[in-house]
Parts: sequence; C-alpha cells; structure tokens
Amino acid sequence: MYIKEIFLMICCSLFFISCENYVDQEPREAFFETISSYCGETFIGEGVYPDDPEHTLIGTGLRAMISACDDQMIEIDLYRDGGDTWHATWILEKREAGLHLYHDHAGEDADEDVLTGYGGYADDRGTSTQQFFPADSYTAEILPEAATNVWMMEVNEETGQFTYYLERHQEPRFRAELVIQ
Repeated sequence: MYIKEIFLMICCSLFFISCENYVDQEPREAFFETISSYCGETFIGEGVYPDDPEHTLIGTGLRAMISACDDQMIEIDLYRDGGDTWHATWILEKREAGLHLYHDHAGEDADEDVLTGYGGYADDRGTSTQQFFPADSYTAEILPEAATNVWMMEVNEETGQFTYYLERHQEPRFRAELVIQ
C-alpha cells in the first residue's frame, strides 16, 4: 500500500509540474508567434536613451529587419545608419529550457575580440507582445558587469512600434524605438 501511495504522489506531482510548465510557456510561445508574424518586415527608428552622443547607437538611425524565421528561431538584424558596417543580430530561439534571446556580433567587422552570444531566457513577466530576458549564467561568465542585465522586447501591434530596452542594476541603460515601414 505504501508503494502505491508514493507512486500516486509522484504521478500527481509530475502531472502538475508538466501543466505548470505548459501554462508558463504559453505567453512566450505567443510572443514568438507575434514576432514571427513580422518576418521580412523592417522597423526604422533610433536609440532614444541614453542622452549620450558618444554611445554607438545614439545620434544615428537604426534599422531592424526580421530577416529569418522558422518554428524554432527568429533572427532580427540591427543596422546603424550612416554608411559604416556596424551590424548585430538579435536571435530569439526556442530551447529546451525556454525562449532565449542572444546577441550575435560575430560578423561585426570580423573582430575576434567582440563579445557575442550573451543574453538570457524569458522569465514569467511576459505577455504575447512583451518579454523580459534576464541575463543567463553564460552572460555573467563572459561579461560579469552584465550579470544583472535584463533585456526587454515589445511589439505594439496597434502602432507598429518595436521597442528594445536594456537595464542594468535595475537602471535604464539603452532604449530603441522603431516603427514598421
């Protein structure tokens, strides 16, 4: 009798855990689908924060093109206007542990010293149009000062605005606002 009770408890626990994971993933899945619906579209705008003319992404136009989409990954290419070759890619990827955002700077001027691959997994605060990505352990390892980073992506489907926001130590660090063209 004791073995049956333990077995029943284990089965019930596994059932509730699997249901919890399914429910928790639902807004992330919906967000992934929302972004996918813009595949091939370009958003134009600018970095609006910080007010620092020395910042790489301030004082110049920005273009974000949702360039590649499949059922596991979305690539958003970010370009800085102004004739230079600066380029980065934001990659949203479904992984076993959840929806992951990472920053790919591997193509940027073929500079081997550029940090790339940093990012994090979407947490529980998100919706179908907005997700938050706290820094993961890999980010903390390669860029210790970014261990408290939280990236946010949001799409306002009514206005066509795409927002990318970064905070560090719970303080604003960067914000870009772009509108679909």
